[in-house]
This record gives sequence, C-alpha cells and structure tokens, in this order.
Amino acid sequence: MASPQGQESASFSQQVRDNTNLIQNTSGIIAALGLDKIGRGSVGNLITPATWVLNYGAQGSTPSAVDVGIYGSGFISGIAGMAVSTLKAIVDDDINQKVQAIRLQQLAKYRPYILPVQSYGSSSPFIIAQTIASNGGTAWQGQNGQWVYLTDAKGRLVIDFEPQSALRVMRPKYPFERASNGKFIYCSTSC
Repeated sequence: MASPQGQESASFSQQVRDNTNLIQNTSGIIAALGLDKIGRGSVGNLITPATWVLNYGAQGSTPSAVDVGIYGSGFISGIAGMAVSTLKAIVDDDINQKVQAIRLQQLAKYRPYILPVQSYGSSSPFIIAQTIASNGGTAWQGQNGQWVYLTDAKGRLVIDFEPQSALRVMRPKYPFERASNGKFIYCSTSC
C-alpha cells in the first residue's frame, strides 16, 4: 500500500505535468522581470527562446506560429504580451490534458501518434478536422470535446483509423474518391 507521502508526491508530479506550459511561462516572466530590474533586460529576451530549445531537446516539441507571434509582440507591449502568453499557456495545458485523456481511450500502440488538431492548423478545430479528412486523414472529437487526429510513425495522416471512443469522426469517404481540387471527399461519423 502506498504511503500518503508517496501519493502526495505522485499528485504533485501530475500537477506539474498538467501545467507545464503555465509553469514555464510564469517562470520565464518572473526571470525576465528580475533581469530587467537589475538592468539586464536584454538578457531576459533570451529566456523564451532558451525554453524552446530545452523543450525541443527534452520532448522534441517546437513552438507554434502563435507562440512565436506572441513572443514577437512582447517586444512591442511587454505587459500585454505577458498576459496573452499566460492565457495561451493555460489553454495549451488544457488541450494537452484533454489529448492525454483521449490517448488513454485508444490502444497503446496508437497513443504516441494521436495529436491535437491545433498542431495541424490555426482555424477552428472543426475546420481543421475537415481539412485533415480532405487531405486523407482521420480526425475525431473525443468525449471531452477535443478534436484529435492520427499519424503513422513517419508523421503521415492515417486514412482508415477507427477510434474506440468518439463523439464525431471525420475521414475520407470510402470508396476513396477525390474532388476536382484533388482533395478527398470526406464524410462525418458514419461513412
């Protein structure tokens, strides 16, 4: 039987994993403000890129176009940039938690390749799901409302995946047929 202290440690570790983006963002803001206060503000501008490099080395993750835009806007309006980046960090953590819950509903061999649709485009999740389906992939909405899609180990879209649990599925219509624009004709849920 696990000790209460061991359970607290596991709970703390889970909280850190669930809020990684917010923790990194807040730490970066505090460090940048501190450097600015001691007259080293220009060094504070390197904290965000340094965090991106560390994330890439540790997790293979890269900043999104939105992250880079927010970073750039921070030079124009520091306080607004900090507020927007904090909000984005909270949203990113929420998406990551929802994607993790969806992954756990699928077979273990597919889990590493299930991605949030937000990593595929910057439109609304439903529009991105349609784009994925028209490009030959399967996207689905989990029970928690998050849209995800599946790739193979090489990052290519998977055309014929059947999620184990989904509110809605978007995929190319079978038999596979292309529209005049070269995209797949797709359908939702029952096709």
